[in-house]
Amino acid sequence: MENTRVLIIVCDGMADRPTRARGFQTPLTMAKKRYMDRLARTGSIGLMYPIGPGISPGSDTSHLAILGYDPYKYYTGRGALEAVGAGITLNPGEIAFRCNFATVDNNMIVIDRRVKPTPEERTDFALTINKLNLGYPKISLRFVPTVGHRAILILRGEGISRRVSDTDPHVEGRAVQRSTPWDDGEDSEHTADFMNEFTARSHLALKEHPANKERIKRGLPPVNVILSRGPGTIPPIQTLTAKYSITAACVAVVPVVRGICRLAGMNLIDVQGATGGLDTDYAAKADAAIAAMKEHDLVLLHIKAPDVASHYGDLEKKVWTIERIDEAVKRILESLDLNTCYVVLTSDHATPVTVRDHSADPVPILIAGPDFDESETPTFSEKTAAAGNLGTLCALNLMPILMSRLGKTGKFGS
Repeated sequence: MENTRVLIIVCDGMADRPTRARGFQTPLTMAKKRYMDRLARTGSIGLMYPIGPGISPGSDTSHLAILGYDPYKYYTGRGALEAVGAGITLNPGEIAFRCNFATVDNNMIVIDRRVKPTPEERTDFALTINKLNLGYPKISLRFVPTVGHRAILILRGEGISRRVSDTDPHVEGRAVQRSTPWDDGEDSEHTADFMNEFTARSHLALKEHPANKERIKRGLPPVNVILSRGPGTIPPIQTLTAKYSITAACVAVVPVVRGICRLAGMNLIDVQGATGGLDTDYAAKADAAIAAMKEHDLVLLHIKAPDVASHYGDLEKKVWTIERIDEAVKRILESLDLNTCYVVLTSDHATPVTVRDHSADPVPILIAGPDFDESETPTFSEKTAAAGNLGTLCALNLMPILMSRLGKTGKFGS
């Protein structure tokens, strides 16, 4: 359809699971969300599996699927996606690891996985790490601190593979893990050995660092090890412009979402006050998406807050984030004409507050626009979506459905 545009609103982790203890209520049914409910009544509503039934998705694989990229074909590890999202240039063949500045005790038990050095300390620690000589002449490393406790480690050279396990135990109170190969390949074994040496040497180099001595004097935990996880390489994906002849933009803060969108050829829009946390400026993000709709055929608006509350297990705060998102939806509905625009509202995965992690549950999805039938359902929730007029689909189906409505897909067969 000529001059028709699409806005996809992805509310990270918003979907939840009803429990008997709550009277089978979910945050979506508990929240006051007048404008989401209005969209549900005037559009089509259904359920969506981010990957497939019984599969708990990561935010990386689910966003690949939402944008039409089969994660089983194109997912090559999260590290590279986060690196690209943080504005780091990666070359073909390079492997990027997600890293944390962390604190361990004398037995290498992790005390704190998320130590946040000052900007000056991050720079000093990075200089130290980048000077490490690990005795692997055919492998070079580049260590780039990003935000807070996060950093990216990039490996380049011969005999390297992303198919190795994490050294990050992912929880406090456990020992730093040994990296092991995921297969029998020599490159995987070689890379695992390198990462184990890197971890040990990072500890030796940082534990006596002058900045750490000052941190200890101030009663702060020392940054005395670098933990790594999620090795990845750049996936060979075709941009949305090349695939569908559209222009696209992304309003997001989370590095992995920005990385996927950047690789998909989408313009990244920065928003003042957008934090990726509970305190993000919901209205400013909505306004940025509205403005981007004037210049792009497709805009993805990502809001992280519900997932943050879910991981904390905070039901009241999750309800609060949904109500803030509803206020953003109000701004969007006041600015966009559903006779000429499609609005999609969904979640990239369920994060039940009782689980505090991603789950395999399907998520509700609604599509409102010029030629999507009214569901007449009273509310937008997991339960009403299960009986909705859109049916059940997988996230990988979403982009072809939308692009067919824009006239960007051809006939299959004659």
